[in-house]
Amino acid sequence: MLRILAAVCFGLAAALLVLTMQRLVQVDEETVRRFGGDSMRRAEMRRRAVTNSPLWAVFLPLVHGVSRLVGAVSPEPLRAYLRGPYARAGYPGGLDDDELVALALLLGIAFMVLIGFSATVLVGHWLTWTGLLGLPLGFLAVVSHLKTRAAEREQEILRALPYVLDLIVLILRSGTALGIALARVVEDYREHPLGDELGQVLAEINMGSPRATAFREMSHRLKINDVTALADSIVQSEELGWPLADTLERLADRLSTERMLKAQATAGAAGVYVMLPSTLVLMSSVLLLFGPVIVRLLRGEFRLR
Repeated sequence: MLRILAAVCFGLAAALLVLTMQRLVQVDEETVRRFGGDSMRRAEMRRRAVTNSPLWAVFLPLVHGVSRLVGAVSPEPLRAYLRGPYARAGYPGGLDDDELVALALLLGIAFMVLIGFSATVLVGHWLTWTGLLGLPLGFLAVVSHLKTRAAEREQEILRALPYVLDLIVLILRSGTALGIALARVVEDYREHPLGDELGQVLAEINMGSPRATAFREMSHRLKINDVTALADSIVQSEELGWPLADTLERLADRLSTERMLKAQATAGAAGVYVMLPSTLVLMSSVLLLFGPVIVRLLRGEFRLR
């Protein structure tokens, strides 16, 4: 009887867990209409994370539960401290602000237990309080990871941006609207950082946001100079009535030229970095060839006949 009861309880717990996970990855239409492309973007990133990582799917309900407890007491400066790097990192995991604070808090608690336990075992009970240092370490670790991921995404975006602009210009030259061109780019660059960002821009435009505002939001979110130049070019085209294809073509040419000049500068600086290893290899070869002769000369063992 006890085994049957335990099996029923386990089945109910598993069913509740599955329903909770399904609820977490679903997108509420009212929330989407209220918050726009940002909410849709986070929902998509959450769906990808749950699909690609079963471990994250199990851990996500815990993060969501803790976020309900800390959401009312977490200060806004702390959320803002995490929000910027999280947006530049591409919203990994699709967490909202409270869930991100909860994740950092859980990581800080884990560090706190680990540091406190290690200090107690290795030194003594009088150093158990050092475990409190692990709490801020959790937030610092999350921010450090997000900044690293943001730097990687920035490089990927900068590498793909000239080609994306050329593709948009080619589509616009054929008489197609910008929205259709963006949709084609999003389709071709699916699950690419630039494709994700332009997908959010397209979602905001489709929900009624002006094109200039949507691109401005992307530049504020990413804080990349070339993306800011793209937003400025589109705003100028909207305000002054310039052909958008010509503006984007000039921007793509400038970015390609800057990339070429940067590559040439890097190649020119490579000779300086190669000089020291080459000198060391040359000196080693000279010592190997003439070292025994020099030693014999110093010992007086070498005589010319």
